[in-house]
Amino acid sequence: MTLDPAVTQTPPEVGSGFTRVPKLVRIGNPSVLEGGTYWPELCPYFSNPAYRRLRYNILEGAPASVDGAHLSLRGAARVDSLDLAFIADRYAAALSIAGNGLPDYCLTLVRKGGLVCTGLPGADDLRVGPDTGLIYRGQPGTTLTASGSHERFAIWIPAAMLRTRLSALLGEPVLDDIEFVPLFEWDAPATKSLRGLVSMLVDEFCEARGVLSLEVAARSFVDLFLYTLLRSVPHRHSHLLDRPASPVLPATVRRAEAYIAAHLEDPIALHEVAVAAGCSVRSLQAAFQRFREATPLQVIHAARLRAARAALLDALPGTTVTTVAMRYGFTNPGRFAGRFKRTYGVSPAELLRRGDM
Repeated sequence: MTLDPAVTQTPPEVGSGFTRVPKLVRIGNPSVLEGGTYWPELCPYFSNPAYRRLRYNILEGAPASVDGAHLSLRGAARVDSLDLAFIADRYAAALSIAGNGLPDYCLTLVRKGGLVCTGLPGADDLRVGPDTGLIYRGQPGTTLTASGSHERFAIWIPAAMLRTRLSALLGEPVLDDIEFVPLFEWDAPATKSLRGLVSMLVDEFCEARGVLSLEVAARSFVDLFLYTLLRSVPHRHSHLLDRPASPVLPATVRRAEAYIAAHLEDPIALHEVAVAAGCSVRSLQAAFQRFREATPLQVIHAARLRAARAALLDALPGTTVTTVAMRYGFTNPGRFAGRFKRTYGVSPAELLRRGDM
């Protein structure tokens, strides 16, 4: 995975999944980095303008300017409501959170070098490397000190989104800080799935294109990412997630399936299905497992596949398999064709030809 250090010129597509071309800014002058004068170039590529409260300082002797090379790289992109930041510094540098701070949570993946996090309430100095993950809230006084030759990705997650998902899991409102355990191992069994999702985000950022540029795919991915994070990294509410889920009547399943059927062409988040069904996300999961022997995501996928089959059978002349696949949220036509044939014993192209006859 490599990043093109050139400064991109393509403007972001506001509100449409992944920013199609992430913004990368090369910084060759320490005063530009420390003064934050590069910020206007990145601001349109982030959802939250409050990131200007992040301050950088070079900690070791750097030249006044670097001819023909970059002192630092800063990158920005969006996936639905998540903000992705790429940070690369040739020299040791510190990031501090100024002003009133930020209300959001930051999940950090170090790709190169090391990082020391200080100032988190109730925590000692935390040493972070490529094998460890860090999650913290953007409170004032927090400082991240990076070694020279350092690279990392930061995923900023709106606190309200996490509380909404956690409330949906628990079936009761969550009003206080989730308060994650800040340091964890990426290769621990509980966090391997989360690591895979973060790697996918990094790959999408580095390639500057991909399935997450589609709104349906981006929203579904973010939904899965948030629930996986809440299940993977310990926090003050984790023990409540181990409680047995309350049983749900089949009528709740019918309400959930009715909601899914009405939104097959739209992004569907699990907490929205749960609200429509009148239960928590965990109860919904338990109900589908009991009465459908499937997860909610599998039920949604099967419903989309059935709708795609019906659309192919009733397709007008000129309709393509790709058009139908994209309409129902299948972002990879090849995978869609494979799953379709495994399910129905015929490829979507063959079925489309039958409909044209």
